[in-house]
Amino acid sequence: MDRIRLFIDKLSKEISTPELTNVYSPEISQSEVCRENLYNYLQRIRNNNSKVMLIGEAPGYHGCRLSGIAFTCEENFTEDIIPEIMGKDLGYKIYSDGKPEKEFSASTVWPKLKDWYNTHGSVPLLWNICPFHPHKKENIMSNRTPRKKEIERGIKYFLELVDIFEIRHIGCIGRKSFDTIKTMGLNTSLEYLRHPSCGGKTEFERMIGGYMKKFV
Repeated sequence: MDRIRLFIDKLSKEISTPELTNVYSPEISQSEVCRENLYNYLQRIRNNNSKVMLIGEAPGYHGCRLSGIAFTCEENFTEDIIPEIMGKDLGYKIYSDGKPEKEFSASTVWPKLKDWYNTHGSVPLLWNICPFHPHKKENIMSNRTPRKKEIERGIKYFLELVDIFEIRHIGCIGRKSFDTIKTMGLNTSLEYLRHPSCGGKTEFERMIGGYMKKFV
């Protein structure tokens, strides 16, 4: 079993709670779709390794909860976005019946990654510092900020991805990931980027545009 499959296998064994859902757990109905989408995505990123990671806070219920991929929604699987990395006809699976789900953050991030690819021929790895979906008690159709203990459960997975992909540069989309990682003393560069949600789209686009230019 390769390292990515082993990584996902370990991730899938984490136990959910009434307020935190592990969408990769076999106990969750969409888990097989999420695991296979994540494996597909990580393999494609491994073949296009920029050694840059963009890391957010946690899955959202319109996006990663169903897709299994950070800052990615089902609608992204129906579009031409980045050759051999993200888009239609690349083997990504849609769990929802009917119209694929759309997420604001995913619809903001991937166009900027397309710009990144057009500039560099590669894209950063996307992940969340808490890889499990935090929501209101027993209401998976909601989002909330992950608690410190919940973030701590995800740190080992973040560190394993840093190792697998030999990450040298980390852009933190949001304060939660930035404040967590800056205390770790990693041998990487670290930069804060505004999260696109809650009115932050314009500032996110400006900041990630500037961040992208650092790698020219």
